[in-house]
Amino acid sequence: MSENLKGKVNAIGERLKINGAEMGRKMSAGMSTMSFKMKEFFQEPNQADKLVADATSESLDYTNWDIILHLCDLINAEKIDTCDVVRAIKKRVMMKSPRGQYLALVLLEVLVKNCDKGFFEVATERVLDEMVKIVDDPDQSFVASKEKALMMIR
Repeated sequence: MSENLKGKVNAIGERLKINGAEMGRKMSAGMSTMSFKMKEFFQEPNQADKLVADATSESLDYTNWDIILHLCDLINAEKIDTCDVVRAIKKRVMMKSPRGQYLALVLLEVLVKNCDKGFFEVATERVLDEMVKIVDDPDQSFVASKEKALMMIR
């Protein structure tokens, strides 16, 4: 009887350990997201923010190639920080505006393909996570954004 009770207590202890570790990971991810949002909220807009906002404006009916190519030139000439550009794109991808999201994905794709400097920041800034959210979002009605994100993930 005591062996049976001991086994049950051990099993409960193991479940608590596993659930506790999982809860810790979720809390850590939530705090990371919260700290990113707070940092972005208090950070003043820079040149990258302005250029990305102009290239991904919801009011655009077309892809603004002038701004996109200008951004490519600035990045290749190392006159603008790639991290700032990727952060600015991530902000635009996180928006609920379907047109803005789509243009941000187009911009990201062009920069990754045309800039000499590697875009490892895409992974470090968790832009891929946001792209997966676009694909998985059942409320996302703008099919072009979903298709673009899915194509880029592949």
